[in-house]
Amino acid sequence: MLEETHCMYFVKRKKRYCRMTVKKGNKYCGEHDQNSLETNDVEGAKKRRVKCPLDPSHTCYESKLSKHLRVCNAKRLIDSQPSFIVKGINVNETHEAPQHVPLSELNQLLINTVIDKVKVAYEKLPQFPYVVLEHEILRDKLKDESCGKIVKKHLLQSSSLLSHLEQADLVQDNTCFIEFGAGKGKLTYWLGQMIKDKKNSCIMLVDRLSHRHKSDNKLKTEQSPLVIKRIRADIADLKLNDITEIQKFNHKVGIAKHLCGSATDLTVSCLVRAMQDEPKCNVTGLVIAFCCHHRCEYAKYVGKQYLEQSGFTPNEFTILCSIASWATCGSNLSRTTDSKNSEDRSTCVKNLSSSQRENIGRKVKTLLNWGRLEFLKSVGFQGNLVYYTTTDISLENMCIIATKDQLNSS
Repeated sequence: MLEETHCMYFVKRKKRYCRMTVKKGNKYCGEHDQNSLETNDVEGAKKRRVKCPLDPSHTCYESKLSKHLRVCNAKRLIDSQPSFIVKGINVNETHEAPQHVPLSELNQLLINTVIDKVKVAYEKLPQFPYVVLEHEILRDKLKDESCGKIVKKHLLQSSSLLSHLEQADLVQDNTCFIEFGAGKGKLTYWLGQMIKDKKNSCIMLVDRLSHRHKSDNKLKTEQSPLVIKRIRADIADLKLNDITEIQKFNHKVGIAKHLCGSATDLTVSCLVRAMQDEPKCNVTGLVIAFCCHHRCEYAKYVGKQYLEQSGFTPNEFTILCSIASWATCGSNLSRTTDSKNSEDRSTCVKNLSSSQRENIGRKVKTLLNWGRLEFLKSVGFQGNLVYYTTTDISLENMCIIATKDQLNSS
């Protein structure tokens, strides 16, 4: 039995009652006071709550809004933000995001129409090679029998990505490498081992969360001349060319391993904007391993022009993202289980086998990746898509390698 001192509002998402305390005689807390939302009289206006303009995740009394804005914790965070944090700078707000509708709620004919478009567009793409490499810097570690199966899979992926980075001639002196979505910095650690003899080198890690047991701390304790800098920021808000510490390096190179969904598009936008805004950054290339295409968002996706030229409408983008999940969510090798995607598959594509769904899902992923490559080509990069590892190591096994002519980019 819920105590009377607690809010009686049932939170459907959490499947329980709100646990906020209430004033004596009230049934709801200030956040869920139904009367305050429905009353229009003077007394009701005093109790009415509105979303905080600084942080819409919480509310305050409308009558006390001005006072709240002076003391809101979000204001303190905004006031303390460095100049290179600019809210939403890498998000294209000019495009209205189409509403996501589960495949199970869509007409089968519409889904089949999108699938037919996918097949036609995919036939126009080139064949993408498997180029699985191994870097000597990880050779001994990969032979270590004490490494677990999962750890070894990540090491194999890092080994191949770093080899591709080197083969693309992106490992040079006087370079700042920027790992986006760095997490605990495990890719950075091996990159640091690879470039520790390079002159005037730097690695900057970008992640929106704070992590414990970071691998980049190990590099700092090894007394290497390599400069290590970590920035806590959402890629959507990162104005790269305003970070003074990286301006002294002649070259900037973006790297990422399993950059989830729209984070890949935000990274591409971040790097391209840094090349165009003053003071301009000389971005010489990037190597990014893709992940989680079902989490892409239309407003952030950089390949809109390619999709439009291929006959896809903005409203079909969310359908593409849902179909992309078929490539990874129907296998025992899948890293995560998504009940929504499972429902979509079971209710709307009964005429397709599991292997057919996976094949179509992979085609969609490739189309979305190709759109990103086409965007990079439009701003002066040269590049390609390759399978950098095998599907038994990771179902997300494609990466983009793009370089910019250093004579033209200087």
